[in-house]
Amino acid sequence: MTRGRDGGAGAPPAKQRALLAAVVAAIMAVAAAIYVGAGVGVESGDGTRGRDALAGGRGAQNGPAAPVAGGTWVASWAASPVGGEPGTETGGLAGRSVRNVVHTSVGGTGARVTLSNLYGQAPLTVTHASIAVSAGAGTAAAVVDSVRPLAFAGSAGVVIPAGGEAVSDAVRVAVPRDGDVLITTYSPSASGPVTYHPHARQISYVADGEHTRDATGVPYSGESVVWRYVSALDVLSDEAEGTVVVLGDSLTDGISSTTGTNRRWPDVLSDRLRAAVGDGRDVPRYSVVNAGISGNQVLADGLGRPAENPSGVNRFERDVLGRPNVRVVVVVLGINDILRTPGVADPGRIVGGLRSLVERAHGRG
Repeated sequence: MTRGRDGGAGAPPAKQRALLAAVVAAIMAVAAAIYVGAGVGVESGDGTRGRDALAGGRGAQNGPAAPVAGGTWVASWAASPVGGEPGTETGGLAGRSVRNVVHTSVGGTGARVTLSNLYGQAPLTVTHASIAVSAGAGTAAAVVDSVRPLAFAGSAGVVIPAGGEAVSDAVRVAVPRDGDVLITTYSPSASGPVTYHPHARQISYVADGEHTRDATGVPYSGESVVWRYVSALDVLSDEAEGTVVVLGDSLTDGISSTTGTNRRWPDVLSDRLRAAVGDGRDVPRYSVVNAGISGNQVLADGLGRPAENPSGVNRFERDVLGRPNVRVVVVVLGINDILRTPGVADPGRIVGGLRSLVERAHGRG
């Protein structure tokens, strides 16, 4: 038997194909667009949240007064934590600067960044972090004078508990629409597994030593094809009034999309919305962010504790409702629930899981 690109069984027999078609039809009927209002979660005084708080949402929307004003906070980029990066179980990335390259949906005049230690087994100490505008494709260099240090509850560094995350204070920076941004962190000590998103389809960079405020890119001799630690970039925008979050599997994650081109289908949706607004069409002014995880299911988690590749039902609060000013949710899940357990999958349970997402979203207003 062949294997699908999400690792599921391929080429199902006729009866299984009929089941697949029936359930997909139901999924499409139930899991279209869900219109919601953004919720507010729970945060400690130092800007960090542990596992229990994460279950209640992102929660950073009403933090300390920011040095920026005017506009609406929306998510401009996001990546869902998937698991602990293989090979980092002992030392993490201690003594290295990690420069993640992320691609924005909309621009803004201010920014804040979410860092995750969801899969760490010890507190993650980040002593330095920064944000900057990329100087161009295929480089770790930043636009001159665009590098801004990040603070957390007024401090240059932050200690993120195992299983937790931290949201930076807002910082004034001109974030471009449809452009690359550099988010850099430095941790001097080991924290156990590095929380990561494996299918970034984007080249990021690593340097030995603390180089978070470097603009030349010269120290960043190492490359990676994953996103580490960073899980969201919010912007204070006057060009968007809400956020679209796409919850999905490999089709959304963009597993076969060409690296560095930002051509996953949520990227294309973002491009089309921007173009329509630019043409003067009467469409909502929304950002679009990607909450896809390859192999993701509606109901079943992966292995581990916390679970790697958590189900759509279990990550909905953190990865979807936790984003700022969410106005639309698009759910593209269910295929892997069928393919991973052919002949056993219960269409009623899958559709029930999707309906629960609708109810939870509508429950937010």
